[in-house]
Amino acid sequence: MILCAMFSVTATAGIWALETTEVPQATYPLNVDPVDFEAILTAYNTYMTAFAKSDFHTMADQMDFKSKSLTWRNRLDAIDNFSFIKDHILPDYSHSDAFAISFISPKVGGYVLSVKRIDKNDSGNRISSAWSFYEFQKTDAEWKISSIARLPSLTSPF
Repeated sequence: MILCAMFSVTATAGIWALETTEVPQATYPLNVDPVDFEAILTAYNTYMTAFAKSDFHTMADQMDFKSKSLTWRNRLDAIDNFSFIKDHILPDYSHSDAFAISFISPKVGGYVLSVKRIDKNDSGNRISSAWSFYEFQKTDAEWKISSIARLPSLTSPF
């Protein structure tokens, strides 16, 4: 996925705050349907908010389990993974501060959302840093996460 994003893209990048999908049309990335762009940001925001609330079923709802690029084959595997990470690796997680966001539109379809972020606890202290790549593909009628890569990766037994 990363190589695809680096070598075979008509890349359009910008920096946005991800707290909202209310992005003025003048700032939409080039060659991206504004409806798709907002749907992808909504899926990402829903995913991240659900993690903060330990709502792992909602996180799983944002995933395309038919994707061969996704680490988990089914909802239960994903829910177990999210739960383990939240309870054992990032137990004090409250929110993330995103400081660099790029939206990449590859030629082959789908989109990649690249986010550099600092994960924080309720006190606002840093507990982790990451550069994450979320690939999105359109399923029947909605955009879903089809792949996630995080540097450094968080490992769980699931």
